[in-house]
Amino acid sequence: SSGINAEYGDSNSSAESARRRSERDAAADQDGNSWLRLTLDKVHCVRQVIWYVSATTTWQTWTCSNTQCTCTGSGCSDFSLTVSTTGTLTDNLPTVTDCKYGNTVQVNYKVKSDGFDIYEIAVLGRQGEQRGFI
Repeated sequence: SSGINAEYGDSNSSAESARRRSERDAAADQDGNSWLRLTLDKVHCVRQVIWYVSATTTWQTWTCSNTQCTCTGSGCSDFSLTVSTTGTLTDNLPTVTDCKYGNTVQVNYKVKSDGFDIYEIAVLGRQGEQRGFI
């Protein structure tokens, strides 16, 4: 079971150990910057991040290569998504092209606002040769 810690806006929130984090809004910080940061329990190779606005409706799907994540769906030009590593990245990870190694996933809203809504966000990846939910 993986643990995910969620931070948003300028406050911190501990998320329950879960593969998906649901019903969390991203609040704005004092400068009007809105973001949602998910800290994973360890370094994973993130393949996709799927943002749901309801139980059955996908808003955005971010697909990651070893260099960047690209968006398909609604409002992609208003958001950016980064996968990064906090701390030291292990040197013995295999070279891959279909995912990005990291233990932090951050969604940034490029428009100054009070925040944005996320019904559910799913982070999919692979650990070693296993594929599936993180």
